[in-house]
Amino acid sequence: MTRLGLLRRDAGGPHRYAHPLLRDAVLSGWTSGRRREAHRAAAEELMREGAPVAVVAWHLLHGSAVAEPWAVDVLLDAAAEEARADRQRSAVAFLRRALDEPMEPVRRAAVLIQLGSLECAAHPSGGLARLAQAVRLPGDSRDRVRATIALATALARSGDTVAAQRMLREEEQRLAGRPGLVRTLRAVTVLLSDATPHAARAGHEPPPPAPVGDGPDLLDAAHRMLAVRHGATAGLISSREAMERVRALTEGSADPLAVPFLHGMAALVAHWADELDTAERLVRRALDPLASFLLHPMHHILADVRVDVAAARADYDAVLAEPLARTPTTWSSGSGPTSAHTQAVIALVETGRPEEAARLVDGFDPPAAPDSWRTHRFLYARGVLRAASGEPARALEDFLECGRRQASLGAHLSVVSPWRVGAAECLLALGRPHEALALAEEEARLAEVWGTARIRGRALRMLGEATGGRRGLRLTSRAVGLLRGRRAGPSRSPR
Repeated sequence: MTRLGLLRRDAGGPHRYAHPLLRDAVLSGWTSGRRREAHRAAAEELMREGAPVAVVAWHLLHGSAVAEPWAVDVLLDAAAEEARADRQRSAVAFLRRALDEPMEPVRRAAVLIQLGSLECAAHPSGGLARLAQAVRLPGDSRDRVRATIALATALARSGDTVAAQRMLREEEQRLAGRPGLVRTLRAVTVLLSDATPHAARAGHEPPPPAPVGDGPDLLDAAHRMLAVRHGATAGLISSREAMERVRALTEGSADPLAVPFLHGMAALVAHWADELDTAERLVRRALDPLASFLLHPMHHILADVRVDVAAARADYDAVLAEPLARTPTTWSSGSGPTSAHTQAVIALVETGRPEEAARLVDGFDPPAAPDSWRTHRFLYARGVLRAASGEPARALEDFLECGRRQASLGAHLSVVSPWRVGAAECLLALGRPHEALALAEEEARLAEVWGTARIRGRALRMLGEATGGRRGLRLTSRAVGLLRGRRAGPSRSPR
């Protein structure tokens, strides 16, 4: 048939029909059942011959159930390869096909969690039914906790944080005899609550009574880590003290369920303290246990830290290469702009592309977005764009609104978004030097508390500009010395 031109053979591959029309003509006489059986037979033969996983999985995808453990292994391996290559639709297809095969409840729950997580990535509520099914399946308590965390995260991202917290509390009651797992669930509750402004301050209040028993006190550690973050943003502790507390909380071994919480929040503080290498190392350590945990409240925090570290290094190519950073869509991150969007706006301004930054900004409506840390930072970025575009009055509105929102959460230090610096520059441009000087002095006072060269240098530069005269020149000279001594991005960048 090859000599006749009916078949052709790819280099080192199998024979194929020479033309799709010829293939269709042959297969048109086959029933769908016969085709599925042929694909199944092909998958079994290719598996015996040691063919690549992707090839075997493709035949399994189109074939009937094999009812052998190897079929599930092949489909899950193929799904993992597709997910790593960012081919989510193919990964979803392989996982859905895997559910057609018989498997133990524990493994089925794991597949449902992965599938539900990928479906939620495509649409905030797309995989809720799969995740709910995984929670209901019988299995080990730790597996059930993983499913519960995934479902709670998905519910929160879809906007139903109340339902997520209620489900976590119900699971706590069911696991009353497992104190370590209860701590994990309560830590998740704290992190989900911290994403909403009305609960951000509650996250820093004394933790509820922790269950007694063996195991890491994750609940207390999560609260302590949030307290460190609060002390930093409130201007109550120095960067050195914050890092000492962080190192104390992350020393030694920890339960894999605890690692993402502790190291993820520690990475956030390390970035603020300008210990960028440490922040990157902590991000990697936090991500290791999450390799197969696609829905977890720490994922978006780790993604934020990664892009923020790139921005702090003025690596604008890396910032703009972030998935969806230059597209006004929220995808799986919930409603409103993400930190990637914020840093992309600033990166585009810094690289002389204000028109592109304006298009990205116009894709969002901050007043309609959730009143979250991410929205506050985006307001600051919009102010940066407007100031660079010669609109100091409109930029001032954004900076002051950013500051008002952050102050309502007890965040006064510009380690999050230097809104006072931006506002002071606008006030000077608008001929209001006394107001600019007041903001610059407050910024300098808080910067001395935190103590990093970036924060202090940025504040002294603004104070020198607002002060003027010989004292202003001396302050500016000190700022130059501080900023020259650090290897990071421009002082305009937030955090």
